[in-house]
Amino acid sequence: MADYAGAKAAILARFRDRWTRTPIAVPNGPDIQKTSAEGDLIPWVYFEVVGADSTIKGVGRPGDHQWVYDGLIQTHVFVPIGSGTELADQLAVAAGEIFRAAEFYRETPGCCVRSWSPRCDEGGSGADDGNWWRVTCTVPFEYLHRG
Repeated sequence: MADYAGAKAAILARFRDRWTRTPIAVPNGPDIQKTSAEGDLIPWVYFEVVGADSTIKGVGRPGDHQWVYDGLIQTHVFVPIGSGTELADQLAVAAGEIFRAAEFYRETPGCCVRSWSPRCDEGGSGADDGNWWRVTCTVPFEYLHRG
């Protein structure tokens, strides 16, 4: 049976299955490698799914309502300070394309995740330690649940 927790897991799984360009950090996840074997800083991403709202659409009998959960998929791309913005911009755009106008997680009839158009910001300081530049790609999504 599909649910919101499963939808969040499916969003992360879609990203992990399609992203091979950098290490991926997640909320409350294990530490990731942020340096090369030589000790140089390497690009990495912090991936999160942020819920925003839940509402019921339409009327019907209990068990046949359409619930809509809105949220944001955010991929924060980090590159070493001094490496320029081009790589961070390219990685952010590539991360967003994984979710552009996608529909997935159809575990139960009437349930799915729909994601929309990616939006990348202009970037900024990525850490208090002064080592990272960050660009964030945000993709709005809806999880539709019949229940």
